[in-house]
Amino acid sequence: MKTGLGLVFLMDSVDIGILRALGENCRASYQEMGRNLGMTANAVKKRVNKLVESGTIHNFVVYLSPEMADIEFYLAIVNTVGIGIEEKVLEKVVEDPHVFSTGRLSDGNCIVFAEYEGSENESKFEQFLQEIDGITGVEIHNLLSPRGKKVDFKPLQIRVLRCLVEDPRIAATEIATKTGLTPRRVRRIIKELLEGGGLNFVARLNLNAGPGIIYYAQIVWNKDRATHTEVEYWLDKEFAGEYFDSHISASAPMMLSLFVVEHLRDVELLSMKISQGPMIESVKAIFPFPTKKNVRLQRSKLEQLLNAFG
Repeated sequence: MKTGLGLVFLMDSVDIGILRALGENCRASYQEMGRNLGMTANAVKKRVNKLVESGTIHNFVVYLSPEMADIEFYLAIVNTVGIGIEEKVLEKVVEDPHVFSTGRLSDGNCIVFAEYEGSENESKFEQFLQEIDGITGVEIHNLLSPRGKKVDFKPLQIRVLRCLVEDPRIAATEIATKTGLTPRRVRRIIKELLEGGGLNFVARLNLNAGPGIIYYAQIVWNKDRATHTEVEYWLDKEFAGEYFDSHISASAPMMLSLFVVEHLRDVELLSMKISQGPMIESVKAIFPFPTKKNVRLQRSKLEQLLNAFG
């Protein structure tokens, strides 16, 4: 992986641990991550800086939580009429503001992620896709995700939140200077915002920025033998150095699990090992190509909320 300084480093399980931690809470401190990873805070800081310089960490961002924004997430695997038409199809797909990420897959299909307000919009999403020329089939899954909570933000929380929206990792002392609040009070308000459930503080990632191979394992498991939580735990335990995260269907025992490996031969080996899991019914390796992205509704609705406070 090339850094902005012209240096090269290979992403390992420690980097994956850091990325996962920042994906869950981008305000996680170097000390906190260091304790969990068995490293010093300074060593973690150096790792984070390299991940930022390489582009693997694209940026840090604050969103409304799904419950606060009243949205559901959907994944669509889209079949097209043939190789070469995918880009034209995706240009049409990404015009929909509900779609926040799209990309081509190595098997000739396309992948589409969308977010809709309310809980009964799967049919609208499917209809939108089916009406696009070049699409011959659509498989849609409502995705499981941590929901968070609905909360009412207080005026002082809004004042601090405006600073966090501009820079999610800004120091409490700097917020104090900007807002006129004491650092102690700012820290208390940040804690309230982090724990209240109304916001997500995340790192936006670009795992393709490194030299490693990124691929999805489309996994179908026997729901009578394991829950999705148990499958995730098994993947995390058995493939700690390669497994990153999963998009889990709420409607079928299927997940798209993201892995990062060093060599192409590792993909075949991992797929074989995954298929041998006692709860696994099938595994299919799929390679994603660079994606097109839109502004998230979670973000635009947060900006609308802040504007409403004046």
